[in-house]
Amino acid sequence: NKKPVVAITGEDAYHLARVLRAEPGERITATDGQGRLYEVALTLVTPDAVHGEILSVTADHSEPEVKITLCQSILKGEKMDWVLQKGTEMGITAFVPFLSARTVARPAPSQCGKKQERWQKIVTAAAKQSGRGMIPAVHPLTPWKELTPMLADCFALVAWEEETALSLRQALSGRPRPQAVTLIIGPEGGFAAEEIETLKDRGALSVSLGSRILRAETAGPLAAALLLYHYEAL
Repeated sequence: NKKPVVAITGEDAYHLARVLRAEPGERITATDGQGRLYEVALTLVTPDAVHGEILSVTADHSEPEVKITLCQSILKGEKMDWVLQKGTEMGITAFVPFLSARTVARPAPSQCGKKQERWQKIVTAAAKQSGRGMIPAVHPLTPWKELTPMLADCFALVAWEEETALSLRQALSGRPRPQAVTLIIGPEGGFAAEEIETLKDRGALSVSLGSRILRAETAGPLAAALLLYHYEAL
């Protein structure tokens, strides 16, 4: 029986041919970005296209069972890049960049599409580097009024530096492992109190990440790592 084939083009083909110096006959592991891994025997290698025969298909069991969506109020400069890269390494499933009252970085509407495209490339590269079988999605830049309806029927946690009554550990203790969690992280200046009240009215739990105030770019990846560690899914 003739084996199914795969064609790899674009930057991945160039990387295989010019950087990794792959040759016909070699075997590689490829992913479709949706959680499936393919063992591929290469048959053709050029900078423009790499072809191969699929020898086997398996599910990627490295993906965490708890799916985390990080809603991150966009940050200035490379801080947002850092969140996307490290969050992908930690195991975050999806990113929702949004605007809140104290968001400093506010790209022009004409730049939003380019921003999303660039952020998706950062996430894709980080997923490849960390050996993930799924490439996290980066959603379009979301206005505040469109963020809160997304929390319906979600187990949502918002990290707030002024929260003193409930820690992340307390919020998770005694709760059965959820299939999905939404983490909400504010901008450099944090959330306004009225924003926290709005999120709580939508069902989100306001939690503390500790007694020390974290930088906005640290909070999301750290909270994701702590959450996955708690549920033995890291």
